[in-house]
Amino acid sequence: PAGAMTTAFREVIAKHKTASFHFLIDAMRKFLKAQRFSQVPQLSSEHFLNLDRCFMPEAEPPSPAPAVPSKAPVRKALSIGINYLCLKPGHGQLSGCINDSDTMIGIVKKVFKFEDSQICRLRDDRSDMMPTRANIMAALRWLTHGAGPGDELFLHYSGHGGQTRDSSGDEVSGKDDTLIPCDFQTAGQIIDDDLYSQVVQPLPRGCRLWVVLDCCHSGTALDLPFKVQVSPNGRSVKCSKTAAKRVPSPSRCPADVIMISGCKDDQTSADVQAGSLGTSAAAGAMTTAFAHC
Repeated sequence: PAGAMTTAFREVIAKHKTASFHFLIDAMRKFLKAQRFSQVPQLSSEHFLNLDRCFMPEAEPPSPAPAVPSKAPVRKALSIGINYLCLKPGHGQLSGCINDSDTMIGIVKKVFKFEDSQICRLRDDRSDMMPTRANIMAALRWLTHGAGPGDELFLHYSGHGGQTRDSSGDEVSGKDDTLIPCDFQTAGQIIDDDLYSQVVQPLPRGCRLWVVLDCCHSGTALDLPFKVQVSPNGRSVKCSKTAAKRVPSPSRCPADVIMISGCKDDQTSADVQAGSLGTSAAAGAMTTAFAHC
C-alpha cells in the first residue's frame, strides 16, 4: 500500500523530470481524479513562486543567455484618445477620452521620464492627429518597429471597445475583442488578432511593453496567455492560463508584455464625470484609478 498523493507525485515526476511547478501539481490532480480520488493536492510557498520554473532545480535546462542590446535602448510611447466627435451627443460620443490621453502623457513624462520626442499621440479633436484605423495601425507599427533588447514601449488607449464575431475560429467564446477607431463606420474595427500580430508578436526577448486599455470588453484584448486576478479584499492574487484557443496560436512572444485593462471581456468601462473622484474634467474610471496609484 502507498499514499495516493505520494503515488501521484512518483508517477508524474518519474515521467516528467523537468516538470514545472504548474505542470506537476496539475498532473498530480489529474492522476488522482482518474483514479477516483477526491483529494486535491495543494501548492504553497513562503515567497513568490515562478510556476514555470522546474520543480527540481537541477533538472532545469540551461536558461538562454540574456539578449545583448546591439544599440542604445529606445523608449517610445503611444497614447490614443477618441471622443468620437463625429457622432452626435447621446449617440456614442464620449467626453473624457482625450482628457485620459492628457493624463497618461503627463504620467509617462513625469513618472517614467519619457521625452516629448519619444511620444506619439492620436486624438480626434486635431485634424493632424486623427485616430483613424489607418493612422492607429501606422502608429502601432511605429511603436514596435525596430524594437530590440532593452527597449521600453508604452501603449495607452481610451475610447470605445467592442466585440465582434470571431471569423478565424481561434476564440473559445466565439468573439473577438476590438478597439474602435474614429472612422469605424467606414473602415471597421481593429480586432484582437490584429493587435497581437502587430503589437506583441514582433517584439524580441529583452524588450518590454506596457499596455493600458481604458475601454469596454478589454479583458483579453491582446490575447495574452496569462491572466492575473486579485481577490476582492486585495489580499491574494491568482495567476491562471487563459482558456486554450480552438485554433493554435503562433509561437509565443519572448518579450515582457504587461497589460492593464479596464474591465473583463463581458463588462463595460465606466466614465467619471467632472468633479467626481477628484477630477476636474470628464475621464475614464480606469485611467483615473491608474493615475491615483
